[in-house]
Formats: sequence, structure tokens, C-alpha cells
Amino acid sequence: MSQGLPPRAGRRGFLKLAASSLLMAGCSRLNDSETAQSVLSFFDRWNHQAGLMLDSPYRLARTYPREAVQPEQMRPNGSVVTPGSQLVQTPEEEWTLTVGEVRLANGKMAQTHWREEYTLDQLRRLPALEQTVEHVCVEGWSAICHWKGLALADLLRRRPLRPESRYVFFLCDDLMRSPRGMERYSVTLDLHQALHPQNVLAYEYNGEKLTPAHGAPLRLASPVNVGWKSAKYVRYIFVMNEDLGGFWEAQGYPRYYGF
Repeated sequence: MSQGLPPRAGRRGFLKLAASSLLMAGCSRLNDSETAQSVLSFFDRWNHQAGLMLDSPYRLARTYPREAVQPEQMRPNGSVVTPGSQLVQTPEEEWTLTVGEVRLANGKMAQTHWREEYTLDQLRRLPALEQTVEHVCVEGWSAICHWKGLALADLLRRRPLRPESRYVFFLCDDLMRSPRGMERYSVTLDLHQALHPQNVLAYEYNGEKLTPAHGAPLRLASPVNVGWKSAKYVRYIFVMNEDLGGFWEAQGYPRYYGF
């Protein structure tokens, strides 16, 4: 058994309990909004815990030969095709990625521990990671893609992280319409998810420079998470002590959505 994985029987029992809570969500008591919120909140917590157990650095996504790529199946989506959405466009020579570690207090900035900026040229000069993996969309389609970029874990580990920092928040340059109005797309990963060795901050797709349709100049490509977790147009990455969620979590999507 791989180091760090829970016992198989324990995992099966855990998932059965999670499944039973999902069945509860269909019962008539959910006509009562307070009960509904309680049950759904319970399931969301179990769903997250299941993710913590199953999403391990020892569990790698399948890789493919370079020639297996499926560019015809990789669909541009998000801000480039969603009516009313916008993209903040910055000339490449002016573009920078901001990376830092911060402390929040009830969702508000309390302290900046450190903050660094990188140009695209600086990122390209860092050791590169290339891999051919499957991108899976929640809409039901998938595509095998070849990504080149830098390992997210390497970037996050360039400075020692504080023990209380448990989440990684990505803020992007695409603005999406939500019930609250226009807001930047965002994603949060648990720190252990973000440090998975197959997460790539990609600047190339299938051997070519990343295009705006696929998240240029920089996007996250995470083969161990569903597609909307692979944030495009990434502009800010902050390690933090509180979970800010993300754009789709705010619309009711599960906190954990991996494979």
C-alpha cells in the first residue's frame, strides 16, 4: 500500500457514509429550508473529507504519449464564450504574476508575510515541467493535452510556508457574471492539492505558445481536478490561512471536485 493512503476498507466505509448522506438530500424533509441547508452542509463536509483522503500526492493522473493529444476535443470555454463576460487584457511585456503568503482575519487581509512578482520571461527561465494528460470538464467532455510550464509546487516552495497556511487562492484576469455582478474568476485549492506534483502553471499548450482561448499567458493545468479548477488567465496566487472558496463554489458547486 502506498505511503500516506488510508486503508482500503476505511476508504470504502467512508465513501458509503458520504453516499448515504447524498441519498438523504432527496427526502421530503428538504422542503424545510433549514433542514435542507443542514443536510447539504453535512454532505459538503463529507465530500471535502473524501477528497482529502482520495486526493494524495501518491495518486497520479494517467499520462499519455505525446502523439495522443486531442486538440479537436479541447473546447475554449469560460470568459471567451460566455455572454457578458470580459477579459482584462495586459500586454505581455507589462504582465506579471504576483505570488505571496498572507494572513486573513474573517476573510479580510490582516498581514502580508511575503509577496513576489514574476514576468513571463522569468517564469520561462525556471525549470520546466512537461506532461501529456487528460483534461476533464464537468460538462461531460474531455481532451488529452500536452502542457509545458513550471510545477506549481516548485513555485510555492521557493519560500518556507507557515504551518497555518492551508489554502492556495488563484485570482484571474477574466471577469464572469454572477448573481452579485461582474467578478474576477477565482479558485481555491487546499495546500496539499496545490502541491500535487502534476499541477502545472502552463504557458504552452500542445507544443505552442498558449493562446487567449486557452488561458494565455498563464493558466493552471491540474489533471487531478475537474476542469473548472484549472484556472485560466492566472494573475495572483496567494497562500493563506482561510478558505475563500471560488467563483463556482459561490454558485453552489462542491468544494472538492477531483478524481
